[in-house]
Amino acid sequence: MTGVLDATLTDAPGWLTVAAAVLTQAGDPWFLFLLATLGYWLAPPVTAEPRRVGAALVAVGLGALAVALGAKAVVAVPRPPGAATATVPGWLPPPLASVVRSAASDTGYGFPSGHAVGAAAVYGALAAFLDVGTRRRRWLAAGGIVAVVAATRVLLGLHTVGDVLGGVAIGAATLWLLVRAGRPGLRPRPDRVFFLAALLALVAVVAGVFVGGVGSDGRTTVGAAVAFGGGLGGYAVWRARGTEPEPVGPLAALAGLVVVGTPFAYAGVVVTSGLPVVFGVFPDTVPLRAVVGAASAGVSVALVVAWPTLVRWGREEWRAVRAG
Repeated sequence: MTGVLDATLTDAPGWLTVAAAVLTQAGDPWFLFLLATLGYWLAPPVTAEPRRVGAALVAVGLGALAVALGAKAVVAVPRPPGAATATVPGWLPPPLASVVRSAASDTGYGFPSGHAVGAAAVYGALAAFLDVGTRRRRWLAAGGIVAVVAATRVLLGLHTVGDVLGGVAIGAATLWLLVRAGRPGLRPRPDRVFFLAALLALVAVVAGVFVGGVGSDGRTTVGAAVAFGGGLGGYAVWRARGTEPEPVGPLAALAGLVVVGTPFAYAGVVVTSGLPVVFGVFPDTVPLRAVVGAASAGVSVALVVAWPTLVRWGREEWRAVRAG
């Protein structure tokens, strides 16, 4: 049994490596954040409360990120050998080869699989919150996506079977907790989910600092701080503005991605590479990274929640200018 849980696959055919590198993005934090953000802004009629559900999904993603990082900090299990490097097919053009190589390799701790935790929580939340289709079909679809994401992590040699199974179990437990906080079936309460996500992230930060399983570069602690800042930012703006019925069209959504993506990408750089040269006058320490990363994520998520309101204000100003 132990052999099965520790199994990986690192000699997959080239085409399978490329396919797995693409499909695994369905569980990556950037993709889950993008999916939830667009769902919140565009508010498709797949539930009676699309805006509330979309905001709750953003919060669930933050909570899942926090729990995954906290668990990594506590357990501190290394990834399988060779996870930090990837062999890509020679027939790929150099630019694509670089992208695939980045997607097919990773560093840091292995248990639990963060992709499995995030996929189980976010796609499970979609199944729980949405009204489209039957409940059984929604859960089957969510389970299928989670299974694909989990399989790609093993195929790429980034996790063992035990890592992904543990990740799915932890993601399911996180989903249960956050969905309970969000009260599906009535009126979802994104503010509660954001607050709980921030609380979970704070616990993860404490675990990273005091338990000691943070790695030499402190990426786990800084990543948890990012989730904490995002949770607080979303909570504050939702409590201040609440739901906004103003529709956000494709062009406004595209502009919003540029605005929101800037601080989001900055937070990602702080987590993975440390503070950029502009902070060269300060020591590049884990505490300072955590503060800057949390602030950047807080701004990013606050802008996500506030964007429909900002779009409405912009349209009102434009109409006033034209009428005047």
